[in-house]
Amino acid sequence: MSESTVEPTPEAPEPTALAVLPEPEGDAPLGPAGEKALDEWKRRAKDAERAQREQAKRLQVIEDRDKTEVQRASERAESAEKRAAAMAQRTVRAEVRALAAATFADPSDAAAFLDPADFVDDEGDVDTKAVEKALAALLKSKPHLAREGAPPSFDGGARRTADKPPSMNDLIRQKAGLG
Repeated sequence: MSESTVEPTPEAPEPTALAVLPEPEGDAPLGPAGEKALDEWKRRAKDAERAQREQAKRLQVIEDRDKTEVQRASERAESAEKRAAAMAQRTVRAEVRALAAATFADPSDAAAFLDPADFVDDEGDVDTKAVEKALAALLKSKPHLAREGAPPSFDGGARRTADKPPSMNDLIRQKAGLG
């Protein structure tokens, strides 16, 4: 094994206090005319800053007023769109239930299985033909939702015509045992 020698690293010098530089003294004196001009420029700068702040406030008020009006209009439009979409969905569900009443045991089942958004066109009208096709497809895929057999009959069975009422002569013959 070879011995490796480690050379000592030179130590970093300790930080010394930063030298404080003397602050530069003010510019050469301006004289009375220069001081007067400087004061005038300071006054104008303050006036310009004040005017700029007032203009900025006015602009902000105008922007806020317009922004809130636009925001209000936007919110009204969004809520109107939501109401229109909800009304369209209710209309589709009602249409589905109405069309399903003839063939489904429970028409609300048909409304539960179908998505109302699929049957509304761009103008918000309900596509009845598409609803009928979807109901037929739903009955085909889920026949247990269909109405069972024919609707019940309440006629009480087979009917026969009533006999002609017996005449008085027929009643006398029956009692006498003649007939």
